Amino acid sequence: MLGLVHILAWFLPPSSVKNGVLRRFGHTISATASIGPVLVLGATRFEIGDDVRINPFNVFKSMSLVRLDEEAWIASWNWFSAAPEFQQIDPLAGTLHMQRASKVGSRNYLDCSGTIIIREYAWVGGNKTFLQTHEPDLINERQTAGRIVIGHHSLVHSCCVLLKGAYLPDQSVLETSSTLLAGDDRRRGVYAGSPAKWKGETRGRWFERTSPVIGDNIVEGRLGPQTENSALIG
Repeated sequence: MLGLVHILAWFLPPSSVKNGVLRRFGHTISATASIGPVLVLGATRFEIGDDVRINPFNVFKSMSLVRLDEEAWIASWNWFSAAPEFQQIDPLAGTLHMQRASKVGSRNYLDCSGTIIIREYAWVGGNKTFLQTHEPDLINERQTAGRIVIGHHSLVHSCCVLLKGAYLPDQSVLETSSTLLAGDDRRRGVYAGSPAKWKGETRGRWFERTSPVIGDNIVEGRLGPQTENSALIG
């Protein structure tokens, strides 16, 4: 019965009452967080900071830790899940960590069987982007899990695939429909293709910002006037 009450609590609309109820279940929830109705199944612990926004209709399944730092934002219709058997081997498995003012857009799939780290001010999507932290080891006939890291002030466009070990450097862009594999390239820049390769440098105020960019420049598609300094890439 207590487990059912826990599930139902996540379905409540955003309110201080909801945040208080979730704290009763052992989660760390800021009083200023806004959490829409979401489905949470078998997720162990949430740590949600100040002014975090979780829009309705997201799914969190079998996660060990969901940590959202201040001003992080998850839009709607995303699926976050983990294969729990990896958590018996590695305590960091099953972890999603979104740092300050990072964002996940709508309709994306994040496999957190290993660990996914989205650093401060980085954005994922767009939509229909796929992050996969586990993969088969065909030589040894086993499944393995690892880490995906998206650097600070970086942008992952729509319809991308990031596989185990992928690392998008700080202040970089992964172009639409690209596939990012594990690699040693740590240069800031634009990555594109399948597999994704470095294509050029990035420039613009977006990569230096200290606000979450959810004002008139973004809301309802109003991008504002384009200037030389507003271009994402050179």
